[in-house]
Amino acid sequence: MRGAVLSISLFIFLLISCSNQNQNELNILDFGAVPDGKTMNTQAIQSAIEEALQSQGKVIVPKGTFLTGALTLGPNITLQIDEGATLLASPNMEDYPEKHFISAPYADSLIIKGKGTINGNGTAFFDNDWKFTERPQPWIVISDARGVSVTGIRFENSPSHTLNFNFCDGVTVDNISIKNDPRSRNTDGIDIRNTRNITITNSDIRTGDDAICLKVTSKEHLWHDPKGNPRPRTVENVLVKDCYLESDDSALKLGTGSGHFTQNIVFEDITIRKTRYAMALFMMDGGVYRDILFKNIDAETGARHPQEYGIFMDIHQRQEDSPVGQIENIRFEDCSITTNGIFYLSGHPEQQLDKIQLENVSVTFMDHLDNSSWKKPKGNRKIKQWASTSDFVREKGKFILADAKNVQMNNVNFSKVPNDSIALFWKHNVSMDTLNIKITP
Repeated sequence: MRGAVLSISLFIFLLISCSNQNQNELNILDFGAVPDGKTMNTQAIQSAIEEALQSQGKVIVPKGTFLTGALTLGPNITLQIDEGATLLASPNMEDYPEKHFISAPYADSLIIKGKGTINGNGTAFFDNDWKFTERPQPWIVISDARGVSVTGIRFENSPSHTLNFNFCDGVTVDNISIKNDPRSRNTDGIDIRNTRNITITNSDIRTGDDAICLKVTSKEHLWHDPKGNPRPRTVENVLVKDCYLESDDSALKLGTGSGHFTQNIVFEDITIRKTRYAMALFMMDGGVYRDILFKNIDAETGARHPQEYGIFMDIHQRQEDSPVGQIENIRFEDCSITTNGIFYLSGHPEQQLDKIQLENVSVTFMDHLDNSSWKKPKGNRKIKQWASTSDFVREKGKFILADAKNVQMNNVNFSKVPNDSIALFWKHNVSMDTLNIKITP
């Protein structure tokens, strides 16, 4: 008899648990969403989100195509997009009152997951020449949030910067894909702004601008800890690993936003193809880039642009009177880089690059080069060349080093070096600690 009572009690407990679980799973079909790709579902989907916010629930987007305008997510909920499901963004700007498609402010413990697709309808905002007049920008913004997870989702056809983490702490991105047309301007893959402790793994990112970009904004540069103490905004403790990247600009980029510290960054086990810059560090705003590791990078440049860079590293100034920043302790280990262009590593007349190390790096140059008409890129067309800054990209060298100290090159192999008038190295104001290289014609 006692065993029967226990069995009944266990059954009731499981029944209640299953009932509570089902109550927390909110299928957007139950809120009136229609999966025909034509009906506007903004209100239905947002209603499901609002109910989930009350119960820390899960919003389920089932199989089908759901047209929708702007959505706002919040803390402690899950947005699950099932396999075969597509959230299709509206092609009309009037459906984006805040200029974003998905906003998630203060969304601690937010989870976005599934095997479905979020389609930005990006081609609706570009003309035949890939110019735009107005568009949702940035497209998806998660801000001021802790403990965020984005896994499994396919993001495609974004009209602007795709996935943006602003002022976040503790972010996991895993097994996602981002596919934007390489001709679509400013369609960055993942932008990391003023964000700490972020991991990006096992992802495939192909974009019309930077694939992964780290920025520290010069405005609103202070945040306050729980005790009210001001702290500088930084990008730090970032791991990007086991990813495939294509970019019409920089595959891996720091800058141009560089007002404070960007530090403790690891890029590891990454394949890069069809890009203008394989790895780029643009210092503009007087901050510091330090303790950055590029390890086991297999890169081939080859974008639509005439200028290509295996590595680009430069200290410039956004304005003529902007403070001069620092770049120090940058390491490239076990890398293979193939390019039709050059390598450009230049400090500033007032601030040398410091502790730049290349260890076990293989470099292949694919063709003869005429860089006599090149202009130094500055990451933004609005930024000017100042009398106080340097521009050495037209110098006759495949590997240009300027204003740098404590440079180490150990077991660096250069192959297929064209036998033309351009030297392998061109140097200005450089101190080399180690130079152990091999050259193969």
